[in-house]
Amino acid sequence: MKTLLLARHAKSSWDQPGKDDFDRVLNEGGLSDAPNMADFLQQCGYPINRIISSDAARALQTAEEYRKLLTPDIEVTRQHDLYLASHNDILSIINTLPGNDEMVMLVGHNPGMNDVLNYLIRSEVDDMPTCSVAIIQFDVYSWEDIKINTGNLIAFEYPEKHDE
Repeated sequence: MKTLLLARHAKSSWDQPGKDDFDRVLNEGGLSDAPNMADFLQQCGYPINRIISSDAARALQTAEEYRKLLTPDIEVTRQHDLYLASHNDILSIINTLPGNDEMVMLVGHNPGMNDVLNYLIRSEVDDMPTCSVAIIQFDVYSWEDIKINTGNLIAFEYPEKHDE
């Protein structure tokens, strides 16, 4: 059994004119949402083995908030291929994950994260809002066995859901 957490980065700032998209950082809402979602995931008891993040500033900041609570002894792995990745790019990353990792979190961007989510599960999620996390289980022995419609969506969490 393998478990994948697909996480979209938290809300980022557009307040710095001339700043490249890659360098945008989290805004006030994102700086609040990311630790709150990390806290929620910690309460659920997910034993994450590895966090892999896009190397864009907003994704790394989000991943670091998750790392602090969920995997404090493990460094976030930076993966440039997750920046604005297609679902095929993300699937390639998933298929090459180390076999001894049972639970992995990927932190990236839309539309790729939403597209790979819908590719992997048997239903459709319209949109992954900022700071959302989809938790998917796969009844497979190896990450390389993951392909279209092989996942079961266990949970889909996002900050607004917990504010209701």
